[in-house]
Amino acid sequence: MHRSTLSALLLATAAACSNGGSATDASSTGGDTTSATSTASGATEPTSTAGPPTTSDGPSSASGGSATDGGSPATGSTLTASTTDGDTAADGTDGISATDVSATDATDTSATHATDTDATDTDASTGASAVCGDGVLGPGEQCDDGNLDDSDACTNLCTPAACGDGILGPGEQCDDGNLDDSDACTNLCAPATCGDGLVQPGEECDDADMDDGDACLSTCKAASCGDGSVWAGVEPCDDGNALDTDACLSTCEAASCGDGFVWAGVEPCDDGNALDTDACLSTCEAASCGDGSVWVGVEPCDDGNALDTDACLSTCEAASCGDGFVRVGAEQCDDGNLVDGDGCESDCSVTVAQKLVFVSSQLYKGNLGGLAGADLKCQQLAQAAGLPGTYMAWLSTIQASPATRMTHAAVPYVLPNGVKIADNWADLVDGNIDHPIDITETGGPVPFGGPHCGLNARASVWTATRKNGTLYDEFWSCSDWTKDSGSGLWGNAKEEDDDWTESCTGDSCARPSSIYCFQQ
Repeated sequence: MHRSTLSALLLATAAACSNGGSATDASSTGGDTTSATSTASGATEPTSTAGPPTTSDGPSSASGGSATDGGSPATGSTLTASTTDGDTAADGTDGISATDVSATDATDTSATHATDTDATDTDASTGASAVCGDGVLGPGEQCDDGNLDDSDACTNLCTPAACGDGILGPGEQCDDGNLDDSDACTNLCAPATCGDGLVQPGEECDDADMDDGDACLSTCKAASCGDGSVWAGVEPCDDGNALDTDACLSTCEAASCGDGFVWAGVEPCDDGNALDTDACLSTCEAASCGDGSVWVGVEPCDDGNALDTDACLSTCEAASCGDGFVRVGAEQCDDGNLVDGDGCESDCSVTVAQKLVFVSSQLYKGNLGGLAGADLKCQQLAQAAGLPGTYMAWLSTIQASPATRMTHAAVPYVLPNGVKIADNWADLVDGNIDHPIDITETGGPVPFGGPHCGLNARASVWTATRKNGTLYDEFWSCSDWTKDSGSGLWGNAKEEDDDWTESCTGDSCARPSSIYCFQQ
């Protein structure tokens, strides 16, 4: 031991003795031995041998040469000096012994050789070791709540509970100890769910809203045609099916004429083009005769009307001589055959004298203005249609009848289309005619008036005339065709027997009907 160190120990011993401390003077059996030991805070000064003698003054007991003072300047401090060189100095009077201690006999274990036998931090004020969980905030601890509960605000590691520490703490629904937002537990320590704004396994997208009208559905599936939700600004429609026959196509386009798909219950057809010459018009209506469009390969013509007096018949066949319809401005007659000598030649010209007969295209009530008014109506209709000659109405009054006022022609009576109804007057009034008078001055069909004689609408014609051309009864002439009141007699323009002129009686003169007109 160094001399300076030994001197310090001796001084400490002296101080202890002066305060009632203890000093031990030990005598050796085989030689004088004086030892000095210092213990402070776990440090030890080992004994030094072969050093110079050291004298220690102080009281010594007779029994052992030691004096003990109950007071100590430092808890747990003991000083002992020893020597083995045989020199001992003792004061027999006061019991104080001095022992030479060789500096070379003392072993000084400095603080640099001290061994820390406890890895636990030590509280500097008390000397006690700091332990996580003791409720005392020690060195290296961020918190210490005095328990071993990992589910509260302070973990068992004495650190504050935090999301991502792997410990399920307060307010956390999960904690997987990582900062990976793509697994089952998010960085907010909440279970991953659709709508949290984080794309998790099994999710195609997650936009954190429940709007099904954008690119990401509320199911976290990417919006697509056929999902049943209309993607705003991208899809006009989306009905969730693959049908092309309803209002929304499988391409999520709104169904429309021309898309090539027949919209059931709305479109009769849809061929995907804008042509009007095939089976489906550009309006998605099925092509038909009279639609005004010529169906190539099917219709020779189609003028969009039902007239048979122009270049295209109502059957969409081109007008021709022999078709039975007089083409206005082109044919003089057309009796439906190409036989010469029957009044209408094979070129639809008239070479034999004949008288024209037609049923009026207009309907009239019983007040016709008398016979004169009725004759005027026939003449006006004929002239408007371009028919030659003078015309009179087939009507009877108490004053006159067809038999008394009309020309009894010796030539055939024919319709405007050339069809013969009688060979001459005698044939006309024999009770039957060859063909119904069912063609108007324009070549059109007879119009239908209202219900007559308890029957539904029919081709009724005012007559008050028997089949032989005489008055049927003055009671049935609407007061000689001057009133809309009273009753009349009608013929039927669809009949060939005597019904053509005397079909029914008893109904009102206010019922609109046609009149027969004969060329004179």
